Amino acid sequence: MSELDDIPEPPRQTEARTLGDGIAVLPAVLPVPGLGRLAVNAFVFDGTEPLLVDTGLAALHENFVDELATRCDPAALCWIWISHMDADHTGNLVALLEAAPRAKVLTSFLGQGKMMLAGLPVDRVQVVEDGVPVRIGERELLPLRPPYYDAPETLGFLDRASGSLFVADAFGAVLPEVPASAEAIAPVTLRHGLAQWSALDAPWLALARRDALQRALDAMTRLQARRLLSAHLPPAADTAALCRHVMNAYDAATASVVGRAA
Repeated sequence: MSELDDIPEPPRQTEARTLGDGIAVLPAVLPVPGLGRLAVNAFVFDGTEPLLVDTGLAALHENFVDELATRCDPAALCWIWISHMDADHTGNLVALLEAAPRAKVLTSFLGQGKMMLAGLPVDRVQVVEDGVPVRIGERELLPLRPPYYDAPETLGFLDRASGSLFVADAFGAVLPEVPASAEAIAPVTLRHGLAQWSALDAPWLALARRDALQRALDAMTRLQARRLLSAHLPPAADTAALCRHVMNAYDAATASVVGRAA
């Protein structure tokens, strides 16, 4: 084996894609050594008050801003939604706040506190609350707690106008390759990828009560979202199918845990 074989594959920003309803995804791919690749998505919601959802990886700053500019002039951003304070969601926040002097940050109360502890500017933060609608130009966003997450400050939202549901880290999956849509992933590959990512990102999930997880997923399904947007999975159209995959992955993971304990 040569020294070159030991060099890890770098993350890469890929081309922005239009999803419809004035929404575009800014996708990146993050290699997970020994396991596969993880989507790292930000989203642009166009309109009279453009919104950026999460800010990508700092290591890809120039490429991220270039792709953002194909969908929205960064200086024209009015809002930046920060789902939680992980580095793959806040990587370009400071630079974008400098580029977009009118932009305000939307995050939870705990998110604001973590921003302050991290030395990030909070003078332009507007705190959002679970279940309290937020008006963004012609869009109304309903902040929601995703069915599972890795950070307690996490908030996603439902965009009522487009029926798009942003779920932050939920439904993330480590994949051999990252396609353009979740529907392009073979079911067995998706189930395995969901189990792998949740074991890394939310290991407590395998210890959760099955009925509690099922209720959380059922509540999300009842929203009847037409599009599911995850930070770590390609955009998906069939929310109910994804929820079934999560439960199948949960059952497989918990069976493994019980088997090892026995």
